[in-house]
Amino acid sequence: MKKLNIFKLFSVLVIASVLFAACATPTTEAPKPSAAPKPTDAPKATDAPKATEAPKATEAPKPYPAYYPADYDKIIEASKKEDKGLVVYSIMSETNWAAVSKGFTAKYPWIKLQSLDLGSYEVFERYYSESGSKARTADIIITSAPDAWQEFIDKGELAAYKSAEDDKVPAWSKLAPSVYTVSSDPMIMISNKAQVKDAPKTMKDLAAYIEKNPTTKVVTYDAEKNATGFAIYWFWLKKIGEAGWKLLETIGKAKPIGQTSAGNMVNSTLAGETQLGFFVSAISVLPKYPQAEPVMAWSMIGDGTPILTRGMGITKNAASPNSAKLLMDYILSQDGQLGFAEGGLTAYRPDVADKAKLHLTKLAAQIGEQNLIPFFFDPDLKDKAKKDAFIARWKKTFGR
Repeated sequence: MKKLNIFKLFSVLVIASVLFAACATPTTEAPKPSAAPKPTDAPKATDAPKATEAPKATEAPKPYPAYYPADYDKIIEASKKEDKGLVVYSIMSETNWAAVSKGFTAKYPWIKLQSLDLGSYEVFERYYSESGSKARTADIIITSAPDAWQEFIDKGELAAYKSAEDDKVPAWSKLAPSVYTVSSDPMIMISNKAQVKDAPKTMKDLAAYIEKNPTTKVVTYDAEKNATGFAIYWFWLKKIGEAGWKLLETIGKAKPIGQTSAGNMVNSTLAGETQLGFFVSAISVLPKYPQAEPVMAWSMIGDGTPILTRGMGITKNAASPNSAKLLMDYILSQDGQLGFAEGGLTAYRPDVADKAKLHLTKLAAQIGEQNLIPFFFDPDLKDKAKKDAFIARWKKTFGR
């Protein structure tokens, strides 16, 4: 009996200790083993660093404004195939052409530009002779002879071309379809400061001055021998009428010296050989300043300043018609207008008025635009009888 109780007691103690051990909570939890690090995923193709892309070739800038026709490059490519150069018959010197030639050939270096300085009628006469014999002749003609231009057009010798700059120039400068104005040069007055005090600034003033000083040596264009001179008097008298003829009769008492070159008029006035000059081309006067300032005075003509418009057109027999188109557009462009202004011509394109060395707007401010008398293609110039009568009266008025 005792043995059984002891055995029971021992069993109870064992069970109690086991239960106590199972229920006891440790004060510090054993650290869990660190999870094994996951292997780094292989980079996806899209995550790979991008190779530096080669820069795209920058398209070369076009040698013409953005507003030109979309197919203008065709003219340029066709020009590259023209191997006979570009020939211009003009009435301007190398000095006048210098800035324009430089700017044009910089844009189109494959074009060899040659400009000849000829007479107003000579440009046409030479073209007719050469084209008649199938010889190399002008691709472009630039001159101020409205009568000869109209004859040229009537003969069918003008090539049709609407410039890419057509809508950028004023309507009056489009002398005829495909004939554009290069420059708008005033015919002005000049005087020798040492010999003439209070120089006349109108034709009325000039007539009054000569009335008082009939021995004054006066120089002007010869309307009989020079196309520019003829046009000056034709358009001035067309505007002024009989009152103009009366003024010329008084001026004619001084027996004005007739010249065919404005350069000669300027030189004689600077030298004091002549005291006064009227209807003198500004192209020969204004480039002399400021050096000429101490000796020579000049002014617009307050009661009517003739404006010589230098017409430009491409010839039917041009050997390089595409190069001619490029030059025409360049001359009418802002760069071309500024270039010829540097060379002594008077720019007229409105959007270069503040940039051009010489501009019609600035000169017109002296006398008012209403007193400008531009050359135009007057149909009366086609009438030989009217022209002959005009010359006969001019000669009589000036004692020729």
